[in-house]
Amino acid sequence: MSELWPHLPAVVGAVMYAELAAGRPPAPRESHPDQTWAPVGGRVSEKRVRELSNVISTLAGEHGFPKPAGPDARVAFDREAAKVIRDQLDLSWAEAGNRDLWSFLSLVILPHVTMWRFGPDNKERWIATDLTRHTWARLWWQAVVFTGHEHILAVLSESDLNQLLERRSIGGDPRLVREIARAITGLNADIPRRLVIRDVTLRLRRYLAFLDIRALSDQQVRDLCHALTNETVTRLRAGVPAPPREAQG
Repeated sequence: MSELWPHLPAVVGAVMYAELAAGRPPAPRESHPDQTWAPVGGRVSEKRVRELSNVISTLAGEHGFPKPAGPDARVAFDREAAKVIRDQLDLSWAEAGNRDLWSFLSLVILPHVTMWRFGPDNKERWIATDLTRHTWARLWWQAVVFTGHEHILAVLSESDLNQLLERRSIGGDPRLVREIARAITGLNADIPRRLVIRDVTLRLRRYLAFLDIRALSDQQVRDLCHALTNETVTRLRAGVPAPPREAQG
């Protein structure tokens, strides 16, 4: 049975973010006087909220928090935190899509870790205007997409995940994300992965304009992703220029 976590209204979140950006210390809390709840379902206790804060804080400490951490440490933290967020937050799909829930996490429960991970400058990391960019919403979704395939997630960079998950025609289908990621990470090519993933996602998006991916079997999706990846590698090795942007879809 899924749980209900508090929501932080957007107007309240905007004020809190402005205060943090102006220099207010990011102190974690278990509740907020203006928090709201979805109307139906079991609400989490403040004890559960505190447990989440403690677990994530401890994990961040293992990766350098509160001292500044390098890119490798931050990405390693993300990979471990994704599983924790998924396991700790038993959410329905409707709740997971609620932006105010994720703003509550970043601004009330975990502002200190959010600040450590991304700093105060990027509002999208704090206010959940885009769930694929928010500090914690993106980790929950990554963990859900790669459940049972964590070994694939472990070798993807933040840039790789952006290419896959921020493109809604691809990122909205967990099976498709997993299979294109599997094909790309399984390459032994001597071509930078960044070039491969950018090209192959453009190819895939063009196919999706004419193909209902839901009509394909798992094996057919896997075969398609491998075929497109091989096409990309062949083109890049031959030095063939990419199609004009107008033709890329």
